[in-house]
Amino acid sequence: MAEEIYIIRHGLTESNKKKIYAGWNDECLCEEGVVTLFEIGRKLKEFKIQRIFSSPIWRALQSAEVINSFLNNRIEIEKNLKEMKMGRWEGLSENEVAERFPSEWKIWNSRPSELKIDGRETLEELKIRVLNGIRRISDDLDSSRILAVTHVAIIRVLMIYYNNWALDDYRKIEVPNVAVYFLNKKELNNKIKRVL
Repeated sequence: MAEEIYIIRHGLTESNKKKIYAGWNDECLCEEGVVTLFEIGRKLKEFKIQRIFSSPIWRALQSAEVINSFLNNRIEIEKNLKEMKMGRWEGLSENEVAERFPSEWKIWNSRPSELKIDGRETLEELKIRVLNGIRRISDDLDSSRILAVTHVAIIRVLMIYYNNWALDDYRKIEVPNVAVYFLNKKELNNKIKRVL
């Protein structure tokens, strides 16, 4: 069983810069995002990671490949690490969503756990999916230390779950690109904390 799980948000993309909801699209990293990942890869080398899991979405997989150039492990795909399915918001900036869907936007910013849109995951659905993925990669392994390369929404719901926060705190949680978080499964009161 994996006792130590490091979780990293993918590198910077043009959508991140423009506050666009990228969702499941296969956008690649921008040049700045790649450079920053080389810096983080050097630091992660010291953590002695034994296995790497990645979301199948290209910006995460590309991030995993850059990091793995320092770690030399096999990258394994975990579909439950995919970003939140955004439905009709995908490809729109925050400003565009606010203009086109003002009532939805208001709920998203005040009571995000209550937002329900056709073709879009709710926060509760996302949390269940992500926890299934984390349990699968941590429970069925001989390795004790793993890295999961994923997205902002996934890290937010994991922090909410393990830190016993409310789902409506979702929008208040800052998760910068290439931020690394740590979950120690050996601890009874295991919480997620940022380490890089």
